[in-house]
Formats: sequence, structure tokens, C-alpha cells
Amino acid sequence: MKQIKQIFFVVLLGCVTSVSAQVTEKKWGNVITLSATPAWSTGWITSYQPDVRGGYSDEQLRDSFSASDRKLTTVNFNLGYSRKINGFTHFVVGLSVVNTGFTRVKEGNMFKYVIHPDVGIYPNLVQAGLMEVHYEFRSQYAGALFAIEKRMDGARFQMQSASMWYQVGVMPAFLMKQNLQIHTVGFTMPQGNDFTVTDYVANTVDTGVVLTKSQSVSANAFVTAALRLEYNLDPKLHIFASPRVMLPLLPSNKGVQTYWSPQLGCEVGLRLPLD
Repeated sequence: MKQIKQIFFVVLLGCVTSVSAQVTEKKWGNVITLSATPAWSTGWITSYQPDVRGGYSDEQLRDSFSASDRKLTTVNFNLGYSRKINGFTHFVVGLSVVNTGFTRVKEGNMFKYVIHPDVGIYPNLVQAGLMEVHYEFRSQYAGALFAIEKRMDGARFQMQSASMWYQVGVMPAFLMKQNLQIHTVGFTMPQGNDFTVTDYVANTVDTGVVLTKSQSVSANAFVTAALRLEYNLDPKLHIFASPRVMLPLLPSNKGVQTYWSPQLGCEVGLRLPLD
């Protein structure tokens, strides 16, 4: 009789454990994600449109731009939803505000330098110390993410209170805003230090210089891949960090240069169960 009671107790304990595990799994079957992604974008230039009659060539632009182009620091904002397909696979959809671009730096030799047609010429002969003009080519997109993610620590080993995932997906995106932001460093123009202007293409003709607005690419898509380390802070709250790369399928802009803006970032955020 005593042995029967012991067996009944073991079976009951097993059933309770099984139910508890099922409840725990169910809680994370539908998950909402809130996150931000500090990121670094660069400009990958594939073609040039020099003002030949103005004395410029492809080679001159290529050499000049390659020496002066820098990364641009941005932040993306993300809202995501993931649904469990099985114990180790999720389907993910999300919405993002994606900011990309790059920086170009002009150093020294400012006297009578045309900063931009909408800003003007630096008029002062005196030049001392650090004098730079930073040109930030910025694009802002609204994107929709569609991705599959799989758990890396699975049946063979699992980390206590944490998990590792990899994710691959695609993000169609529509351009919301694109502009050129100019910042003077070490000197001030009569209008100030910071300007938001339009990027132009200059062409010299018989009557002078004709300015044409550069061509924005209104729709794009990004191939994205990420690794995620997720920590179980609470039964109803996980935090995570996720290095992410985003590669555009189309250029951002076609003007003096046709440029693409790949991006590397680290997404950080919260994950909350919906059930």
C-alpha cells in the first residue's frame, strides 16, 4: 500500500510539472518586443555624376570622397511581434523607423569656399585652428520586418535564465524624409552653425551653373540578420541585446554620387508575453 502511494505521488508530481512546463511555454508563444537600435551607417558609392565642364572628373570625385567620407551614428526604433512555430522557431513581424546615411567632412581651406548654394561662401580670410564642415546625408524610412528566428541553444545545451537566437529577414521600407544636414566646426557663418538643406547636382552650361535637385529613391528594402542574447529578468519580462546588420537592396539617392547605406547596429530592448 505504501509503495502504491509513493508511485501515485511520483505520477502526480510528474503531471503537475508537465502542466507547469506547458503553461510556461504557452506564456511565450506570442511575444511583443519594444526596442531601440543605436547604429552606424556608411555610404557605399557606386557611381558619380561630375560637372565635367566645371573641371571635375569621376576620378577626382572618387579620390576626394573616399578621403573625406565617414560613418554616421543614428538610432532606429522598433516594435515587433513574434509567434512560436515550434519550441525553437519563431515567425516575426515588426514595424521600424530606420535612419541611415553617412558623413562627409571638409577640412581647412575655407576662404571663399562655397559651403552650399543655400548656405553661401565663407568670406573671412583669417583661418586659425580647427575648421571643418560636416555634411550629413540622412534618410529616414518606415519599414516592415518579416523574419524567421531560431534558437541556438536548444536540446543539446541550454543556458540558465538566458537564451541565444539568430534571425534572418527582409524589411520593405518607404522613404519618409531625406535631407542634407550641414554643421560648421571651428567657425560660424552669419546664419549660424547648423543648416538643413537640399542636396543638389551642379552642371556648368554656357549661361552659368544649373542646380538640379538630387533624386531620392522613395522605396527600398533591407536584408537583415541578427544574433540575440536574451536574459529572463522575470517570468513576464525578458531583456535582450542583438547585434544587427542591414543591407539595402537599392541606393538611397542618385545625385553627384549614387550611394547605398549599409548599417551595423546593436538592438536593445524588452520582450513581453501576450498570453
